[in-house]
Amino acid sequence: MTNEVRIAGADRVMLLVPHPDDESLAAGGLLQRALAAGASVRVVFATDGENNPWTQRLVERRLRIGAAERERFGTRRRAEASAALAELGVPAADAAFLGLPDQGITALLTSGDGRGLGRLVAEIVSFRPTILVAPSALDVHADHSGLAVLLRLALSRAGAGSAAPAPRLLSYLVHLRVARPEGPGLERLTLTPSERERKRRAVLHHATQIRVHRRKFLSFAAESETFYENDAEPSGSGLHPIRLASIESGSLRLEIALRARPGAWGRPTLLLAADGGASRGPTLSVDLDWKAGAAPIRLSGAAAPGAAAPSVPSAGGWEARLRGRCRGGLVSLPLAALPPADRLFVKIERPFGFFDEAGWLGIPAPADAAKRKDAAGDSTGVCCVVPCYNVGALCGQVIREAVRHADQLIAVDDGSTDETGEILRALAAASGGRVRVIAFPENRGKGAALLEAFRVALAEVRFDTLVTIDGDGQHRPADIPRLVAACRDGAALAVGERSLFFKMPLRSRVGNTLTSLLLSRLFPGCPNDTQSGFRAAERGFVERIVELVRGRRYETELRILLLALAERRRIAIVPIPTIYLEGNRSSHFRPLADSLRIGAAIVTWLWSARDTG
Repeated sequence: MTNEVRIAGADRVMLLVPHPDDESLAAGGLLQRALAAGASVRVVFATDGENNPWTQRLVERRLRIGAAERERFGTRRRAEASAALAELGVPAADAAFLGLPDQGITALLTSGDGRGLGRLVAEIVSFRPTILVAPSALDVHADHSGLAVLLRLALSRAGAGSAAPAPRLLSYLVHLRVARPEGPGLERLTLTPSERERKRRAVLHHATQIRVHRRKFLSFAAESETFYENDAEPSGSGLHPIRLASIESGSLRLEIALRARPGAWGRPTLLLAADGGASRGPTLSVDLDWKAGAAPIRLSGAAAPGAAAPSVPSAGGWEARLRGRCRGGLVSLPLAALPPADRLFVKIERPFGFFDEAGWLGIPAPADAAKRKDAAGDSTGVCCVVPCYNVGALCGQVIREAVRHADQLIAVDDGSTDETGEILRALAAASGGRVRVIAFPENRGKGAALLEAFRVALAEVRFDTLVTIDGDGQHRPADIPRLVAACRDGAALAVGERSLFFKMPLRSRVGNTLTSLLLSRLFPGCPNDTQSGFRAAERGFVERIVELVRGRRYETELRILLLALAERRRIAIVPIPTIYLEGNRSSHFRPLADSLRIGAAIVTWLWSARDTG
C-alpha cells in the first residue's frame, strides 16, 4: 500500500538537490504543500550546475567552453533556480548554494575531501530539519548518488552527541533506466491541478535546460511526486548490479550481475566507501578484471580534516579474489582489508559515459552483519516445505540445516526410487516431531508435492510464514531467515532470486530468461528469476494458493507467481547466491516437456485474464 506524504505546520523541511532544476523536477509540489501547511522550508543546492558543456554549447552556440564560460553558465543557472523558487513561493533568503563542483561530487566523496561534508553538516545543524528530502543513492547520475552518500555521512556527524531526533528522510529518483520501482517505503504526494500548474511554470524558468530537454522536464509536472522513506530500497527493481552481499569465511562476498547500459561502458571498477560515524575511512577500489582471477585493492581518501587517519593496510597488501566473466561474478574482499565502519556503501563505476550503471548501495558493515545474525536466532512460526525426488545424496544436509530455522518441516518423498525415503524417515524419527514426511507411492511431480504439503501445513501446523526450498542443495538454508523477514515486513510472497543467469545450465537458463522477459513486460515488478524454488509466503496467501492453483510439475510455481501478480500482492525479491552443483545434475527439469507446461500455464492465464478483464 502506498502512503501519502504528510507535512504539518510544525515541520522544518529541508530540500537538498545536486543541481539547479532538481528542486522543481523532484519536489516542486512538495515545496508548495509545505509552505501551504505553514512549515519552515530550506532549499540547499550542492552545485551551481556549471559543468554542463554540451547543453551550454547548444544554448550559447559556442564550441569552446573554458573556466570563465562555465562560471558564467553557473551564474545563469543559479538565477533560473531563484526564479523557479519564487514561482513556488520560496523566498531567496531560504535558499543556499554550497558551490561544490558540478560533476565532481563522487570525487569529493572518494578522495576524502571534507569540504562538501563540512558544509552539509553546518546546514543540517543550523536549520535542524524534521523532514529532509534528498536524492536517492540509487540514482544513475553520479552527482545525485554521491550527494546521497555524503548526506548520510553528514547526518551521522550532525547527530553525534545531539539529543534532537533524527529527521525523517525522503529520497527521490530523477535519473533511472527502468520503470519507477515500487517498494515498502514508497510515498506519493498527489498534486492538485493548481499545484501542478505552478510546478510546470517553475520548470519553465529553467530556460537553459528547457531548450534541450523540454519534453522530459515537463513530464515531471505529473499528477504526483514519488519519494522513498528513510533508506528503504525499492524492491523488485533490479536497480543495482550488486545483488547480494554476505560475510563468509573471513571475507565480504559480493555477487554482481552486470548489464549493458547505454551511456556507461568500459571495464567496471568496484568502489567501496566506509562510514565510521565520527570519522571517514578510505575508499577502496578494485578493477574487475575477471580473467585475472585477482586484483589489488587500492586505497584512496583519508579521514575528515582534523581527525587521525584510520589504520588500514597498505594498497599493496591485499587482493580481492574474482570469479566470473564479462556479465558479472563473485568478488571476495578480505575483512582485514576493510577499514572500521558502521556502514559500507558500494558502487560499480565505468570509465566512460555520462550516467553510471547504477548508484551507491548501502550494505551492512561486518560487525553489523554479525549482530543481525546473532539477533535473528531461530525463526518462530515458520513451516518449511522440502520437495524431494531421488536426491538421497543431498537432501539430508538440506533438511538438517533448514530445520534450524523453522518450527516445523514437511519433507515430501515424491515417489523416489533411491535412498531418499529412508533418509527422510530417519531424519523425522530423530527430530523430536519437528520433521514430518509425506510419501507418494509414485512420482507425481514437484507441483503436486508442494500443494499437498501446503494442505497438510494449513490443516496441522501453526505458522505465519511458509518457506519452500528444494531438496537438491541448490539453495542455502541459512538464507531462510531473510525470506521470512521479507514476509513479516509485509510481503505476501518473497522470492529468492538468483542473478547470475550465465551460471545456470542451458536447460534452466533459456526457459527462465524467456519467461522473465514476457512477464516483465506485463508486470514491471515481476522477479527476474521466475522459476526459483526458494520462496516464502504468508499464511493468507498460502490459503489462496491451495484454493486456486492447480498443477503437477514445474509450472505450478509459475502459477503461484502469476496469482500473486494478478492479485497485485506485494512481492519481495531477496537476492540469493547462484549455486549449481555438478552442472545441476540433480535437477529433474525436462527442458521440452516442462517448458511446454510453463508456456501453456502462461497462455492459459493470459486467456482467463482476458475473459475476466
